[in-house]
Amino acid sequence: MSLPHRHEIDTEHRFDLTRIFDSPAAWHEAAEEFRDRLAALEARASKPLTGPAALDDLLTATVDCHERRASLALYAELYPNVHTEDDAAADVGRADRELTSALEPVVAAVRRRLAAVDRAQFDAWLDALDRDGRYAENLRDAGTHTREPAVEETIAAFEEPRTAPTRTVRAVTDGDFQPGTVERPDGESVELRYGNVVEQLSHEDRDYRRRVYETYRTEMDRFEHVLTRAVAEKLAAAAATTEVRGYDSIREWALSDDSYPATGVVCTCPEAVHETLLHAVPDNREPFDRARRLRRDRLGLDTLRPWDTRVPVVGSGDNTPKTANPEVSYPEARELIVDALAPLGESYVARVERYFDERRIDVFPTQNKRTDIPAYCPSAPADGAFVLANFREDVRTTFYVAHELGHAINVDYHTEGPTRYANSRTAVCEVPSILHEILLAEHLTRRGGRLAAAARNRLVECLGGNIYRNARATAFGHRLAVMVEDGEEITPERARATYRDLGDRYDPVVEPPADREGRDWLGRGTRPAYTGYQYVLGAVGALRVRAKLRDDDLDTSAYHEFLRNTGRDDAVTAFQRVGVDPTSRQPYRLAAAQFDDYVADLERATARTA
Repeated sequence: MSLPHRHEIDTEHRFDLTRIFDSPAAWHEAAEEFRDRLAALEARASKPLTGPAALDDLLTATVDCHERRASLALYAELYPNVHTEDDAAADVGRADRELTSALEPVVAAVRRRLAAVDRAQFDAWLDALDRDGRYAENLRDAGTHTREPAVEETIAAFEEPRTAPTRTVRAVTDGDFQPGTVERPDGESVELRYGNVVEQLSHEDRDYRRRVYETYRTEMDRFEHVLTRAVAEKLAAAAATTEVRGYDSIREWALSDDSYPATGVVCTCPEAVHETLLHAVPDNREPFDRARRLRRDRLGLDTLRPWDTRVPVVGSGDNTPKTANPEVSYPEARELIVDALAPLGESYVARVERYFDERRIDVFPTQNKRTDIPAYCPSAPADGAFVLANFREDVRTTFYVAHELGHAINVDYHTEGPTRYANSRTAVCEVPSILHEILLAEHLTRRGGRLAAAARNRLVECLGGNIYRNARATAFGHRLAVMVEDGEEITPERARATYRDLGDRYDPVVEPPADREGRDWLGRGTRPAYTGYQYVLGAVGALRVRAKLRDDDLDTSAYHEFLRNTGRDDAVTAFQRVGVDPTSRQPYRLAAAQFDDYVADLERATARTA
């Protein structure tokens, strides 16, 4: 079935990008003004600071440039994503990449200028300005990893080859990778793609799932050497950047990234937090093993295979699309989401209602729209958040919309303050979104009826994937990074052995075919090194917030303050606002116990329908 044209979708279900810029032409005008502002900032950064007034001017100009840049980047991301065949959209995308290149050396110059000021003098000037100094201090601290202009220019010149491995992976997964078609039990041929394989592995027919898996993975295996080489070169480039920038390890560098949206702030997550995660998750694995065994038993299997891990578990003999992923209209989805978020307070729910009304969600898949992802939520300090969704009128994509609304409302809170803090630390950014999914699943379960079974399944799938699968993913990236740091070559055999070993530690109930052990990581590599840890922390944090709200150990106003300050607080302080110590193993033990309760509920419910 072909997708509708955008003009066939009601206006209220298409987001209104004129909130950002009226047109591509207006965007280009704003881009020229940004270049002028950037040139003025560069001129300020070239001169020694002479006192509090000069410091204030430099900080104000820096904030202004980042705010303008974020708005330009937001439009340049969203407009082409709903006009994929439009030349004007392509022109905006190309011009936006040039703006990124223009901004980076100027930001480096600002950081160098601030780092050149004596610490005592810097503190005295901040005191004289009588302003919150965290933003200025963050910029100055980042200057310790900023190099002289000639070095920065060299680093910038190598940006293209440095990012080439990521493009290699994309070229494989989006271009050369052609797994072909598989015939469904109803006789329809399905053309497999990188973007639709998970959906096909959710089919109720096991033989079809096996054929999908084998067809897809056999084709991916053809590129094993290329994909392994690309990941090895990506980590080698990371090691070189780590050394040039003066970090102690690839992990320290990877856990120190620019905020989103970029405001000049560098978000750091202590390596101790990541190290705790690597040990605490597998040490509290039993509830995940229980969920895997439940899946195996409810599906009537002797052995759980990789092609069995995506199909919903809603009861033996009743695992049909109608039950596993029931239909939900968009008005119904909106009502369900709004009602589910009541535990977060009336003022919070009012924000959600307003967000729905403001045409900030592009709801349905259409022609000339990006449809390879279920949903995502970009934002900018001056413009707020927008959700690009591909809602398919079912319960699964209802959860996707709820998830992205968690990000959107986080933005709504943190944009109330100064724009320099209108962002979210990577380590905490998934807490609001996963909390939304937990609340929606609980709400649907309490209501009972046709959506309850799918909600129970989604909750266990969401938490199991975010905690345990993502912990394995970030552990895999870490082991490969350490391999590079130790001077070892990442070969296909070593990558396989590493991934296989982590399977034994993180997910031993699933048994891959003997000839495929350790290969199912292939196809990854487009995202930054260590990606995955934020989803683990997000799920653990969201579970603890839910428990504390239920037990009246956390007031809704305290949670709202957490949302307001996700760009102002460091990662550890942000978690502490909601009573979580991410350097301790205790939150993982408590989260595992909560997850076990959800698994037990699914076990009881599916036993009744067996």
